[in-house]
Amino acid sequence: MRCRLALTVCLALIAPAARAADLDPHLPPDTERYLSIDVKQIVASPVGKKLGKERLEELLQNLPETTALLKELGFDALKDVDRIQLAAPADNDGASGLMILYGRFDVAKIQKKAEDRDAVATHEVKLDDKATHTLYEVKKTPQKLFVAVIDNKTLLASGGKEYVVAALKQARSGKKPALKDREVQAVLEKADAKLGISLAVRGSLPKNDLLELVPKAIRTAVGKLGVIGGGASFTNEVKFELVGTARNEDDAKAVREVVGSAINLLKTGLGFLGNESKMVNLVRDVLDTVKIEGKGKVVSVSAKLTADVLDTFTKD
Repeated sequence: MRCRLALTVCLALIAPAARAADLDPHLPPDTERYLSIDVKQIVASPVGKKLGKERLEELLQNLPETTALLKELGFDALKDVDRIQLAAPADNDGASGLMILYGRFDVAKIQKKAEDRDAVATHEVKLDDKATHTLYEVKKTPQKLFVAVIDNKTLLASGGKEYVVAALKQARSGKKPALKDREVQAVLEKADAKLGISLAVRGSLPKNDLLELVPKAIRTAVGKLGVIGGGASFTNEVKFELVGTARNEDDAKAVREVVGSAINLLKTGLGFLGNESKMVNLVRDVLDTVKIEGKGKVVSVSAKLTADVLDTFTKD
């Protein structure tokens, strides 16, 4: 009962008066890590226009499989894609999880690409007694990907063929997705549909060489949280907020203290780098806006990139 109450408080803090998002009909049942990027909203926002196409493309490069797939199929992430969703289990091994892309996809262009058998292979998969669907096996990406084009607005991709097939069957059934992790589903269902970036993830960090660079104290602290939800909104400034619940009040207090100490340590370290780098100054200004709040089992971390700071960064 206490865990349920803490989760309810967490969800209320994430989106107190916002329209909740509907679960995507293709979402895999084993989803424990979820990221959604509303590309169309970000590009059209005052912030996106200030950053410009080159900087936005640089940001999307942090999604290597997605950008590599779009490039291989001949699509432009900023022009052809409206929304990117990435869903995976906690122990993602590369062949698990699903990409769900909405935008404008020229099916004829993909079919023509499939004529190059060295780059793309074609498979017909059975969905039920009445329907089959074409799957494209894209080979010339960092990881082999299986792709299904549902129509000229929807594209699915995964390193695991079974994920794409299961998503096609699930959408065809017309049933609402039911996640095995009910807490992750609850956070996703309460997420603000107007966020430019939204996420939900279990507090335990996945095994990753890059994450080994994160101080052990922070990794341990994050591991004390249950589901972390939140995201970022884009207007003339960028606002970030993440909210999570701990198992008990002592763990939540420890997380708030560790994150606060880490922020202060980072700000001190940046102080030694001087004021010559615009990127360092931007990070420092964002860190100055960080607020670590929450009561009881709830931990809330917020920050923002103000219009003034962004103007200084994008100038010249």
